Amino acid sequence: MNSKRSIFQNTTLNYVGQAYALLIGILIMPFYLSHLGAEVYGLIGFYTVLQTWLQLLDVGLSPSLVRQIAHHHHAGPSTGRGSGGLLRSFELIFLPLCVATVASIQAGSPWIAAHWLNAQALPTDTIVHCVVLMGWMVALRLYATLYKSGLQGLELHGWLNGANVVITTLRYFGGLFLVAFVSQDALVFFEFQLAVALIETLIFATKAYGRLPAPRWFSGFDWALVKPIVPFALSLSFTSVLWIVLTQLDKMLLSERLLLTEYGYFSLVALMTTGILMLINPLVQTLLPRMTVLLAEGRHGDMHQLYLAASRFTCTLLFPLASVMAVHAGDLLYAWSGDRAAADWGKPILFWYALGSAIMAASSFQYHLQYAYGRIRLHVWYSLVSAAVTVPVMCLAIDSCGALGAAAAWFVLRLLSFAIWPRVVHQHLAPEIHGAWLRDILRISLMTLLGLGLTEPIVRSMAGEDRLLTFAGLALCGLGTLALVVGSDRLLTARVALLFSKPSVGR
Repeated sequence: MNSKRSIFQNTTLNYVGQAYALLIGILIMPFYLSHLGAEVYGLIGFYTVLQTWLQLLDVGLSPSLVRQIAHHHHAGPSTGRGSGGLLRSFELIFLPLCVATVASIQAGSPWIAAHWLNAQALPTDTIVHCVVLMGWMVALRLYATLYKSGLQGLELHGWLNGANVVITTLRYFGGLFLVAFVSQDALVFFEFQLAVALIETLIFATKAYGRLPAPRWFSGFDWALVKPIVPFALSLSFTSVLWIVLTQLDKMLLSERLLLTEYGYFSLVALMTTGILMLINPLVQTLLPRMTVLLAEGRHGDMHQLYLAASRFTCTLLFPLASVMAVHAGDLLYAWSGDRAAADWGKPILFWYALGSAIMAASSFQYHLQYAYGRIRLHVWYSLVSAAVTVPVMCLAIDSCGALGAAAAWFVLRLLSFAIWPRVVHQHLAPEIHGAWLRDILRISLMTLLGLGLTEPIVRSMAGEDRLLTFAGLALCGLGTLALVVGSDRLLTARVALLFSKPSVGR
């Protein structure tokens, strides 16, 4: 009997955990806005962007660890014994990087507070101290991500999601209790978040050392274990740099351009659109190790069908969701935040970002296909060309039209790349799947447009000042559109369940 959960079960566990984290964040963040104010909320948004940029310090090690441990675990105990030594080696690589990060952010915090962030009400000293705390949180999250990657390679998705639920509950509900009943001081809030980051890192470190063959306390760097991973890790690192430029350049530039209050409103929009991309993470966390194993077993056909099923499933969920968010952006922002100023400011911006995020989520599957094959040279060139185009276009758009220009430019760039790049990747790696993939995309897109048209009167009749009634109208619109898309492929659920439940013959 197969002792491992199927991909369908693992993905379900991951979606439950991810949905909880996303739902709690969506529910709690408007309370942060009302209790802390738009400027402090803008600081929270700046921390999110800073953390994303500083993930570049990972230099591709964490995703490489997932792949390597998945290989070790599949090969058996004799090979798996090197996993603990590999983890220790990566820890030692991270140490100087994290020390340098904390020191650099601490040294640069006065300049960031005085010259980058455009605060009007928050004292400069408060911002300086908050930015210093952000540096420590980034360092801790880098280590937490490393330990999570080791556990992900072992496919311990049930435990990972349970732990993530605990941490998410502490981070959001604890933060809400703090700002509602204890203190609304920005510095106190960030001190609490630092404590949560420390707890998170310790929990995942303890579990990783409990499940991976642990090295001795004073074990050192093992070059023999690290050397085979270096080319793959460097390729991932390079593409990560370019990926972050593609997805985060606008947010970093706008943090300097906008008033901190406006950046707080922008952070609401960014949270919602980031949520679209986050919804594919649970599937990816289970998909990549299993695709790697299927290739190792020579089951290329099964891997291709798994890829198509996962792409179809993701687009079926995300295209209706993103389209409802875009078309009814103003109603959604007001119903969610209760802040009419934030809704009016964010409505045209959310329209473009929501659509672009859905396209980006769908296009990410071409990267996953290359990752599974271990052949990401195409992705390197794609990212390089995309960054070369995106940087000047985004700078020009922000300089001329601000946040709205950034949103529109980002959507257009994502749409153009989606029209060209998937065919290139499929032709190089799996030419036979492109036709089926394209038919799925066209069917889902057309059914989504039809669903939006049919449900438009429902939203128009229910949206207004009553936030709950507006939410109900938006929910009916989304469910109706989703039902239409799913109904256009009656065997979707059965296909996904069948493909994801196929056990690996090697276990």
